[in-house]
Amino acid sequence: MSEFLECQKCGRKYFADRMDCPYCEREEDLATAAPHDVMTPRRPARAGGGLHGIIFGSFQLLLLGIVVFSVLQLPRLRLPETRVFLVLQAALGLLTFAGMIQRRRWGRGLAILFILANAALGLIALVRRDGAGSLAWGPGPLALLLFLIPLLSAQARQRYSR
Repeated sequence: MSEFLECQKCGRKYFADRMDCPYCEREEDLATAAPHDVMTPRRPARAGGGLHGIIFGSFQLLLLGIVVFSVLQLPRLRLPETRVFLVLQAALGLLTFAGMIQRRRWGRGLAILFILANAALGLIALVRRDGAGSLAWGPGPLALLLFLIPLLSAQARQRYSR
């Protein structure tokens, strides 16, 4: 005697210890069950999926915007200190973007550093409006602080674990 039987109705093979096909029974149960009684298997959640994925993606787009803005401002500036700052800003932003795309642990750390450095620069610009000149953008860098909270979350630690 064979260990497996083939169902005449659905054609699937099942273990011979049962008299009725378990696949057909399951389909009949699902057909007669109310919609709220049916338990459907769920996909396992990805680390950082959903809202966190949208936030991280928008931060990466913002990083690219800052890099492009910094590079475009270079020819217009006269002070060498400001040019050096913008080159460092663009390089750090590009390196942070690369680390975040590859989901590296150091990419998350650089993103946190980038946000804190720009927030400090924004505070300096707000306090010393006349002395900061075009070195800072005012309250714009302070808006980057909104991205700091998701980067410090447990989902971010899971997402950037390589």
